[in-house]
Amino acid sequence: MTSTTETDPQEENYSNHSWYLGYLTSNAAGGLTTPLIPLFVTFYLGLNVFDVGITSAIASAASVPALIFWGLLSDRYKKRKIFIMVGFIGGFISLLPMLYVHALLPYILVLIAFQVISMSSVPVSTMILIENSSEDKWLGVMGRFNFVASIGTVIGLAFGTIFIAFFANKSTSLLVNIYIISAFIYLLSAIIIFLAIPEPKKTVSRRNLANIHSVRIIERIRFFPSTIIHFFGFKEGKTPLGKDLKFYLFCTFLLMFAFQLFFVPYPVFAIDHLGASEVEIYIMYILNSGLGALTYQYTGRVNNRIGIRKSLGFALITRIVIFSVFGAVSFIMFQSALWLVIALIVYGALGSLWSFIGIAETASVTMISHKATRGKTIGYYNSLNGMGQIFGGLLSGIISQYVGYSVDFLIAAILVIVGTSLILKRTPARSNKGAGRSVPG
Repeated sequence: MTSTTETDPQEENYSNHSWYLGYLTSNAAGGLTTPLIPLFVTFYLGLNVFDVGITSAIASAASVPALIFWGLLSDRYKKRKIFIMVGFIGGFISLLPMLYVHALLPYILVLIAFQVISMSSVPVSTMILIENSSEDKWLGVMGRFNFVASIGTVIGLAFGTIFIAFFANKSTSLLVNIYIISAFIYLLSAIIIFLAIPEPKKTVSRRNLANIHSVRIIERIRFFPSTIIHFFGFKEGKTPLGKDLKFYLFCTFLLMFAFQLFFVPYPVFAIDHLGASEVEIYIMYILNSGLGALTYQYTGRVNNRIGIRKSLGFALITRIVIFSVFGAVSFIMFQSALWLVIALIVYGALGSLWSFIGIAETASVTMISHKATRGKTIGYYNSLNGMGQIFGGLLSGIISQYVGYSVDFLIAAILVIVGTSLILKRTPARSNKGAGRSVPG
């Protein structure tokens, strides 16, 4: 890890933040397509919640090994910019075949290609921030950068809502057109990044960043983070993590698995039982993402006041109540404006709870782990979150289709109860400032 005693001209150029626009637009492209798996599978392909679960699980499954591959490759060759370009240009190219998709298998294949190629930018987006700035600015720069990325996601969702509302009933290929628009926004992002981001003149090892880790501001139904510092790497050594830490990581996996049981079929439930349209599903996602980004700004204050264990307990118990109530009443819900509004509000409220969960989990993981294994531990945590999304998404479609939404929601509630009882016993009461610093991701 190198440092400079003088102000580097490259760092001065970086401080202008002109290239934040590249990540604002790329995340807008991602936000634009966030609700499309349930919408495309149900409305465009005319399929059911089982197919939505399968598609979501496969998309997440493609992302996890791709993230590891691109992360290891970029670290090996110590290059950053080229991988961002590959991710954005690859996102553009891989989405264009959506024009010719009329069945589930081709749709899944296109999504796999998109997830694998576009994931190349994720492990390097944070590293290029770090390597282009002085160490004293890392946290501030990364925090602002990632908040801009979350705003981009909300902007993309808002644009999608307006686009669908304006062109509704005017085209049978409306959802396909959204994918194509997203593709060209990725191309625009690539052009901006090419012109604005310099290739770093110094390299920083991820092992030297054990005290910095990212927290996802927005909870997504498939594994597609905007940035990750630490990932599971096969060459990171065999230092034991300890039984307590391994069990805590298992608890985070169990909770993510349970969350996916609820979240993946929820939009399809709103479509099938409440008569939700494409616009209303987009509004549902805007509320979820927007409230998640808003709540993140206050999570730190709440944690400082009551501690991470209590804030985590509050968020998890609230989710248990919501999951349980929906499981109990979903079989009597019917198409009406009132039920639909309630469903939209509930989905938004669930998004507002995510930052309490994500921050508490990552803070606890860093505090429980030994300093020498902290970065590796966060890598395991990120990967297990992805695995929870894969298996939760897969099982949610099966249960919802062949047993029922009510049973699926109740199983999710039961698993969150189990996970909550296990994880709260092992969550420190308050975060230790020496354990590491988190930035939104």
